[in-house]
Amino acid sequence: MSERSELESQLLRKPFDVGLRARYAGVLGAERDWPAALEQWSLLSDQAPNTARPLLMIARCRWELGDPVAARASLERSRACPDFADQEPLSIAEVEGLLPEPGAAPAPGPAPPRLRAISGGRVERPERGADVVSISRAELVRFSDVVGMSELKQVLKLQIIQPFLSPGLFQRFKKKSGGGVLLYGPPGCGKTMIAKAIASECKAAFTAVGISEILNMWIGESERNLAAIFDKARQEAPAVLFFDELDALAFSRSKARSEHTRTLVNEFLSQLDGMQGKNDKLLVLAATNMPWDVDDAMKRPGRFDRQVFVPPPDSEARAEMYRLKLQDVPVDSLDYAGLGQRSERFSGADIDGVIDRAKEKALLEMLESGTERALEQRDFEQAIADVEPSTLDWLKTARTLVKYGGAASSYRDVDKYLRREKLY
Repeated sequence: MSERSELESQLLRKPFDVGLRARYAGVLGAERDWPAALEQWSLLSDQAPNTARPLLMIARCRWELGDPVAARASLERSRACPDFADQEPLSIAEVEGLLPEPGAAPAPGPAPPRLRAISGGRVERPERGADVVSISRAELVRFSDVVGMSELKQVLKLQIIQPFLSPGLFQRFKKKSGGGVLLYGPPGCGKTMIAKAIASECKAAFTAVGISEILNMWIGESERNLAAIFDKARQEAPAVLFFDELDALAFSRSKARSEHTRTLVNEFLSQLDGMQGKNDKLLVLAATNMPWDVDDAMKRPGRFDRQVFVPPPDSEARAEMYRLKLQDVPVDSLDYAGLGQRSERFSGADIDGVIDRAKEKALLEMLESGTERALEQRDFEQAIADVEPSTLDWLKTARTLVKYGGAASSYRDVDKYLRREKLY
């Protein structure tokens, strides 16, 4: 295992180990993976504000990414830190030597990248009319990249995107931009991808909030972290906040055994209500696979009052997924429409699994025969027969809730989907 992979594995177990993260950031810099290194040094700067070394390293990363102005600003911030004089003179000289003095012509350097990542999944706000929004290190995602879901896209454009792009029209009808939207549905069906597409289409400052950025073992720290994230988003408004796996942060207080869970949910509700500041032009997106575990108070008007069901992709969407995922793979005249029809209720993640199985079957046959060939229809049909849709368990749970649990009014879209698919 490489040093990078080993450190990544250790960080999964110890996400708050500052020394470990600094080593990891150093390895990323040595490999010249500057976007990833910038992300890690920025996280360290957030964890240890007013510390010079992370700011020095941020300056180095920003210069390497073609942004000498931001690099110079980080360098100046490091000089104001109490421990600046304790830094290694060689490290300081190395960074200062890269950067031009204010007013001087920038030194030749790499061209600015199209996508520039910032810590914690945050991204810089693009200029109005620009066509670039970066979410961490992920590629730019637009609605055109999300196959199918035409009705869902139409709802999202009207309720979320247009208020950001045409504020004057919506203000005349007293319709504010912002609010809360909860995306829910089976796992692997594109909720996170849709959230990224919304951020791109809105052209707003975007923050993807990870659970590890909020939860803390010390009493009161989780609530403080959550409040800080909201405060920063309000300063950047218009802005989009995205919380993945909302049920982990807003677990139903009636089911919770921990008082810590209750206080965190209370703080979340307070922030959504704007008790600590105005939430105008702040859109809060969240996604969950288990909406029934989210506290009911989170779903009331003014909070996550718009709940959007993200269903498994339909047959046409599945066929298009196969076509897109196999673009650069040698295949022999596949019937994509047929594969889409055979993959009933498969999620996008399930289709990835089918494709991997088909490749394995074909490669095993090639190794045994010694003859190379393209992937064929039979490889995929055999793989589909071996894979069970991962959405079935979710749909069964939802059916029970809607049919017997008195939740039909809460999940009308799910009820319609179950009836249309004849799953009652």
